[in-house]
Amino acid sequence: MRKVFLMMAACCVLASPALAGGGVDLYGAYGDVVDGEYELGIGARVSLGGTHWMFDFGATGFQTAEGVSVFDDVPSEDNDVKYRVFDLGLRYLFYDGHKVRPYLGAGLSYAQVSATMVRMDSGLGLYGMAGLRIGKSRGINFMAELIYRWAEVQARYALAGERDVTVGGLGFQVGVSFVY
Repeated sequence: MRKVFLMMAACCVLASPALAGGGVDLYGAYGDVVDGEYELGIGARVSLGGTHWMFDFGATGFQTAEGVSVFDDVPSEDNDVKYRVFDLGLRYLFYDGHKVRPYLGAGLSYAQVSATMVRMDSGLGLYGMAGLRIGKSRGINFMAELIYRWAEVQARYALAGERDVTVGGLGFQVGVSFVY
């Protein structure tokens, strides 16, 4: 998984001069995976657009959440959940030309979830974010944001049946932006 993110980040950086007005974000994440289990993750986002409106595509992968209880009947000590999310949305950046640029964004999330003891499907959801970009208008910037992701996925277990499970939740992302 780390190799995939490193390859994606390298491709984004190499392709970014062609994305006039956009940029690439590389960040560390800390967020709710499932059932209140918070984990660390890494991610990358490519942005296209002008000085205010940006079209974003991002991918974030989190560490495995261990011992998650999806069903009350299933022993949770052996149930490990992997969570990866792909975001597609719009972002609006305020104060063009300033060193500190707050922004708001929202869009769709596609959550890929897998567990060791329970079969979990992928699902489509929503996200919203508020953040800051600090630095010059072009070049390397620092970014920090709060993000809330929500998706509902179907979980199945042979003895317990099936149920809808909410994945995602509040998260925090910090990293660098390469703005062109």
